[in-house]
Amino acid sequence: ASKGNVAYSAAKAAELHMARCLAEEGGPIGVRVNTVLPDAVLEGSGIWDQGWRAARAAGYGIKPEELEDFYKARTVLKVNVRPEDIAEAVSYFAGPRGSRTTGGMITVDGGVTAAYAR
Repeated sequence: ASKGNVAYSAAKAAELHMARCLAEEGGPIGVRVNTVLPDAVLEGSGIWDQGWRAARAAGYGIKPEELEDFYKARTVLKVNVRPEDIAEAVSYFAGPRGSRTTGGMITVDGGVTAAYAR
């Protein structure tokens, strides 16, 4: 959770709870339900056009060209999440290694969630 993000934080919590409820309902018929909770993905996403970047940066009081470094600095691992990072998490759930996993989540955020635990 973070200041100013009540709706976003509530939606993330609801996503996990929904996955758990659906896993319980689907389990008896062999349906597995899991969720991946990513941080912002700055590359490879159409929503991060210049206008969106400018608006997001303005909200943080920084310049658009500083946005990637800003996101990286707030993570424990000092990295930005890439599309392939999320794909790896989804592949785990969908593949044989995740065949006994349901109602679970993988947080792919470079440690943003861990940083909020302070």
